[in-house]
Amino acid sequence: MLSPAEPPLPEVWLCVDYGLTWPLSDVMWEEQDRPDWNELLGQNIVDRLTTLAAFFTRHADEETGTFGSEDLRKWFDLESVSLFNELEDRVGHIYKVRLKLWF
Repeated sequence: MLSPAEPPLPEVWLCVDYGLTWPLSDVMWEEQDRPDWNELLGQNIVDRLTTLAAFFTRHADEETGTFGSEDLRKWFDLESVSLFNELEDRVGHIYKVRLKLWF
């Protein structure tokens, strides 16, 4: 007998935005629905996520889509993918993780 289909996992997006200090989409969720990221990810990953958000606000230019230098852009891209992979590894069984970069 076939088992019923599993319900889809809730989605969480790694997506920075100007002025936001947290780069995950749960920032828009109701407080009671927001996970305890420190418990799920550990302080190191949480710190890296907040650093990514601050970096984006400080260096990304909304009009040109540039970061001021190739090195800054490369760091942003590599760190974003690295964090996406960490999220998938640590909470991919709880959430469907997606990566959305601005430019």
